[in-house]
Amino acid sequence: MSTVLVTGGTGTLGRAVVPRLLDHGHDVRVMSRRVDPQRVAPASAWRADMQTGAGLEAAADGCAVVVHAATASRARQAREIEVTGTSRVAAAAKQCGAHLIYVSIVGVDRHRLPYYRGKYEAERLLADSGADWTVLRATQFHELMDTFLSRRVFIRTRHLRFQPVDIGDVAGRLAELVAGPPQGRAADFGGPEILSIGELAAARHEVTGRHTHLVPVPAFGVLADYDAGRHLTPEHRAGTRTWRQWLTGRQPR
Repeated sequence: MSTVLVTGGTGTLGRAVVPRLLDHGHDVRVMSRRVDPQRVAPASAWRADMQTGAGLEAAADGCAVVVHAATASRARQAREIEVTGTSRVAAAAKQCGAHLIYVSIVGVDRHRLPYYRGKYEAERLLADSGADWTVLRATQFHELMDTFLSRRVFIRTRHLRFQPVDIGDVAGRLAELVAGPPQGRAADFGGPEILSIGELAAARHEVTGRHTHLVPVPAFGVLADYDAGRHLTPEHRAGTRTWRQWLTGRQPR
């Protein structure tokens, strides 16, 4: 088995990926700016800062694979983390000869949202880095859809739809990619169903009793890209856990 570094290993996706890799027998390193060794055991804790690069080369040294799951939690950090940070991670992976797997989002190459543009720039940077690489694009996680709808008031354009995917399903796919050779651009990974924002809100209300008021708005700017479904991948319904199954198994906010 391999030694695998997971950047953002204490984040939402990282916490799902790490146990999958451990179950497959890998020696896993969890990298974050703040990481408690006791909380990540039996994985090992490695402190590094992608914004400065401090500790990154040491964390990657000796690894066969780097799963780059770290992402920006705030819009103002997007360029530092997605572009500058990915550049540093790619350099560290190249230096130690590791296969770098980058987690991206479906539609980043055809969407005007600044965060998506940052992701796409990071993909192109990775392709030119000289490192061995794989990019996995996924659709929106169930948790993100729940965050949107927990605001009690949300927008709806005429054709607004989403293809929510389970984090566990994506983590399983990442574990498969870790065990295989670099693929470049891997097949997109989408959820099993495409639902309108009205269907998503109605299912959430039915399961949890919590209502979200949907406000009609025109499809302009980045909303036009969402309305056109540029974040969807209907030909790649690879996930298995549906929105309703996720709602039933976990109490949303």
